Amino acid sequence: MTKIHSDLASRLCSGVAVAAMVACVAMPAHAKKKQTDAAHNAALTDQLFLDALQNGMSMVVTATINLDHKYPNKDAMIDNSALYTSSRTGTYVTDRTSTSVWKGQQPGSFFTVGNDSDFKNGELDRSFFSFVSGGTRYMVYIVAPGTYTLTGASYTLPRTRAPKTGASRGTGGASKIGQVSFRETTFSEYEKGQEWRNAAYVTEAVKSNYCTMVIAGSDQCVQWGTYTDNVTSQSRAAGYYETTKKVDVSGVEVQATLATPFASFTAKPGEVLLIDGLFAENPAASFTEKSCERIKSDQVNCALTGYDLIRIQAIPGDMEKANAAARGFPKLSQLLTKIQYRELTMAAKADPKKRDNRQVYFVELGK
Repeated sequence: MTKIHSDLASRLCSGVAVAAMVACVAMPAHAKKKQTDAAHNAALTDQLFLDALQNGMSMVVTATINLDHKYPNKDAMIDNSALYTSSRTGTYVTDRTSTSVWKGQQPGSFFTVGNDSDFKNGELDRSFFSFVSGGTRYMVYIVAPGTYTLTGASYTLPRTRAPKTGASRGTGGASKIGQVSFRETTFSEYEKGQEWRNAAYVTEAVKSNYCTMVIAGSDQCVQWGTYTDNVTSQSRAAGYYETTKKVDVSGVEVQATLATPFASFTAKPGEVLLIDGLFAENPAASFTEKSCERIKSDQVNCALTGYDLIRIQAIPGDMEKANAAARGFPKLSQLLTKIQYRELTMAAKADPKKRDNRQVYFVELGK
């Protein structure tokens, strides 16, 4: 077993109550390097689900938003991507990077949910398989058994600056319900335009041969000479041409860390669970600038006065949309037929008002 396989197996086996476990789980080859044989790679990952459950792990399927549904075509994506200065908003970037974190009881046990949470580089907190149904994207995880609590969420905000600070050094940045940090960064946008360009010309040396001697009384050339002419031709016509200019734009990476319960669920060894998703949509955090403190040259922390997340309902009937067997995952397909919907234990309160027909939950300071 390679070192990376050993490390991955070690993390997967962490805390599992199995008396003797030699290899625990054979990780897919793409944990070490990219495989050209996609079918073989899928078979290894498919076996991983079965091996993990047999060795006392749990499987969790949860939900996030389906970006392709919210931004149904390239124009909608670009118009909200902040990729070009002409883009109206940067909500696509925020939605794509919005990631919720679930932390387990066992040391090192956690998983992250979001459209940027597909499995890569041996990061076991990420999803091994995903599929969509309407406006929902379902993501499949292998986790250690135990109780998991939602501990926070993060997303990226282009075209935004960190809030002003008002707290004295060492006095701000956190409350009884948690804190939100704003790490300042720079994004690249591109400005499209036109500029007039004059005609352009290029001069090339063109060699030609000529006859210097012929056989007397005939046209047969027996000796040749060479001369060079400078020939000028147009390489570009005069006119307006499209230009693209890079523009650096301020932005922030937002990370909320909760110190108060928001939601939780418990997974037992060998269980295959379906749970609702909790999605952070900007602005998820509430705070006052007087509570904000600059703790680093590029980071401001603010004490939370409130935090809200959108609950994305997971529907058991949607598991048929996984089409796992046809995608090379027949074992996963069988496991999904045994899935149990597990209701989240919500410590957060439900907001009377819905957002996009989805329930919003929130925690507030002193409430």
